Amino acid sequence: MDKSIYSQKWTREAKEALVSQFFGFMLDAYDLLFVTAMTTILAGVLLPPHLSGILKYYYTLFGYAFTLIGRPLGSAIFGNLGDRLGRRDTLLITITGFSIMSALTAALPTYAEIGIAAFIIFLVLRFVQGTFIGGEYAAGHPFAIEYAPTKWRGLASGIAQGAFSWGVALGGFVVALFVDALGIPAMKAYGWRYVFLTGLIPAAVAVIIRLTMKDSPIFVEAKQKNQLERIPFFSIFKPPTLWTFLQVFVLMTGLFFSSYSLFDYATGILTGAGLSEGAASYYYAISGVFAAIAATLWGLSADFMGRKKAFLISAIVSVIMAVPSFYIWYLGAATHSSGLLYLGSLFAGWFTQWPWGLVPVYLSERFGTARRASGVGFGYSSGLFITAWMPLYSIPLYSVFKPIEGSNIWFTAAFFLILAGILYGIAAAIGPETKGIDLSQIK
Repeated sequence: MDKSIYSQKWTREAKEALVSQFFGFMLDAYDLLFVTAMTTILAGVLLPPHLSGILKYYYTLFGYAFTLIGRPLGSAIFGNLGDRLGRRDTLLITITGFSIMSALTAALPTYAEIGIAAFIIFLVLRFVQGTFIGGEYAAGHPFAIEYAPTKWRGLASGIAQGAFSWGVALGGFVVALFVDALGIPAMKAYGWRYVFLTGLIPAAVAVIIRLTMKDSPIFVEAKQKNQLERIPFFSIFKPPTLWTFLQVFVLMTGLFFSSYSLFDYATGILTGAGLSEGAASYYYAISGVFAAIAATLWGLSADFMGRKKAFLISAIVSVIMAVPSFYIWYLGAATHSSGLLYLGSLFAGWFTQWPWGLVPVYLSERFGTARRASGVGFGYSSGLFITAWMPLYSIPLYSVFKPIEGSNIWFTAAFFLILAGILYGIAAAIGPETKGIDLSQIK
């Protein structure tokens, strides 16, 4: 490796790469949050009025699921492109596609206008949106980590991944503000369209930053040395990289169960216990703030204790705290106790999201430069193969857990967090420690 082109300090380019990825990845959660935070509003706009409330809730969540299902395809396409064309140019494509899909969603006809076709078009748009989102982190996470100083890659990882939770927080506040300002009838009539259009603002910031940047030095060096592969995506399925991918698959499956135990169920838990739409969005946003702080701090902690130990600690503690966290949140909503609601927001946000602060750096340290975007992107997305269908699993689980949780879904969320900790804890235990590894020397 040519050491002269790698800085161990926070250069201007490293900071710009991190800020670019922060805004780009924040849009992922910001967009997804709208589907979950406005579930009942979108259900009233896109679905037949005769359906029961709980069925409308789960059917609308399929829009969320279709976004997730599109991610693996996007990470495969754009991850491969990122390993051939470059990280920066690929990111310009993904953020542009994302912006177009947001605008089209805002222009979507309603059920009253075209019937069930409105919901079908909504699902198609969400799927295409998911492909661009999959490409965003496939190229974006390696872009930020390759630029970051070796000593502080964990911190860069926590900041980049924490952007997702900041997107949740910002999106939650935006929905709460729109609901408070317009009211539910106006939100169903036209307000939801304006909410989706707000996603164009941070997208514009990301585009402007990326247009001024060059590709990462590590990728440029690999390209100059003719080390790039013709179809890097296929390489992740050949030993020994295949074994890396399989370990990452189990890890990410657990982590997505953890993440979506919050994002899939927060609104249902809070509104189901008696909170208004606006109040539920507010406390959902508060949980996002705590989640962002947790991801950032836990990413930083991995620069000191190592990636493996950080994963194992978070897995064990999250399993222990799963039931108390979601029950406190439910109880706070049921009793309208602001103290319990804030405490539940802290616990639910923290214990579901803190291990995610390690994901960009750990995955980037597991795959070589020539296939890093493909490996990071598809490895990340592989966790969705099973977890994207959580709304479907929830329907039979609702009957199984009804003696415990009644008409609410707080225990269902806790169950998925327990399952999550077991899965990603085992995967981390069998995987290597990667702290301090030379990214250019990974094969």
